[in-house]
Amino acid sequence: MLPALLFPLSAAIDLHASIEWQIEAYSAAAPSFLSSKATILDSTQKVLRNGTNGWTCMPANPSGPASEDGVWASAREAAPVCFDAAGLDWMKGWMARKKPLMKRDAFVWMLQGDVGFDNTDPFVTSKEEAGPDQWIESGPHLMMFPKDPAALSDAFTSDFSLGEPYTMFPGTDFAHLMIPFPGYYDNVPGVTVEPNVEPANESHVSAAWQVWAYTSAAPDFLGNKATVLDPDSKVLRGGTNGWTCMPANPQGKKAWADPKAGWASAREAAPVCFDAAGLDWMKGWMARKKPLMKRDAFVWMLQGDVGFDNTDPFVTSKEEAGPDQWIESGPHLMMFPKDPAALSDAFTSDFSLGEPYTMFPGTDFAHLMIPASGYYGEETTLSPEELLDLLMSPPYIYILAALVLLLASGALAGGRGGSKAGTQLA
Repeated sequence: MLPALLFPLSAAIDLHASIEWQIEAYSAAAPSFLSSKATILDSTQKVLRNGTNGWTCMPANPSGPASEDGVWASAREAAPVCFDAAGLDWMKGWMARKKPLMKRDAFVWMLQGDVGFDNTDPFVTSKEEAGPDQWIESGPHLMMFPKDPAALSDAFTSDFSLGEPYTMFPGTDFAHLMIPFPGYYDNVPGVTVEPNVEPANESHVSAAWQVWAYTSAAPDFLGNKATVLDPDSKVLRGGTNGWTCMPANPQGKKAWADPKAGWASAREAAPVCFDAAGLDWMKGWMARKKPLMKRDAFVWMLQGDVGFDNTDPFVTSKEEAGPDQWIESGPHLMMFPKDPAALSDAFTSDFSLGEPYTMFPGTDFAHLMIPASGYYGEETTLSPEELLDLLMSPPYIYILAALVLLLASGALAGGRGGSKAGTQLA
């Protein structure tokens, strides 16, 4: 009887070999609003589920599973990736060791991270072969595979310790941007990122609360070292990394219901974090003049915004917005391009799809919106792997073991009792 009662546990352990687990694990590479409609492939490129949105998710660990039975120990080990047709063009080139033939830039998700690469060599995938201080096991990130890899050469750093977008494989045909997301350094030895926690019992007009609220627009490893400005552009805290965080609600303090209370929430402040290139774009937008950009800029808004007309850069009220063009965005990353015209035919302007889309298309302020998890306000759910990990961790594993033993002893006792009863009835 005991082996039969333990069967659910053994089935749970074998869960990672199931199609259902693989679909969940590979889908976890991208926000759920995107991956839930994606085609899912296994490591042999067999279709596990057909998709409907032109995106594909699959494992990308170049070494395969470490276990002898060929089963991934975790979604992280599988290093899943989600990409569209443009992303596939890049990967085809990389797999063939030939320069990718790209029609446009591609954005590719790896929210489970990867298992490590040499940052300078596209084909070194073991720590032992990596150059000095060039091995990086990345946590959650987004990649931008450029149409022209040479354009990254002088535009972005290749230092992966800074937390800002950086170039991987610089100077090669496979140069691309790595954009670290929260949790990026969780598996990097010696790196500790202090969590940005909302201060308790602080007024929303206090410097401490405002610093927390505005820096929450970016991952903690960036926001913790950024300069912080208040709604009047007064410095609340000096920074050290060249990034700045501040409220971006276009109504400013007029949005405060009570001047003594400040913002109702960090979301209402619509905080934004940017570097010098991002500031160049915003200076142009505030002056209503074409931004003068030296390079593309990536700008964080992880609290979301309070709404814009997707077609008009200067309509900030729902009442004035065009039909079906009003969007109150959740967490997202923006890419402000050096050349806004380059977005015209490259990306959709439909913000309902979950993929990167153009806001303010056809204007000098056209830029790319990249929805992050929570963009549409969806609920967070546990995947089968997360549920299994939860059940196998204290105290749940002890409770589960005790329950199995209890059920086993009860079943055995019941079986003996049933036998006696049967003898008496006979």
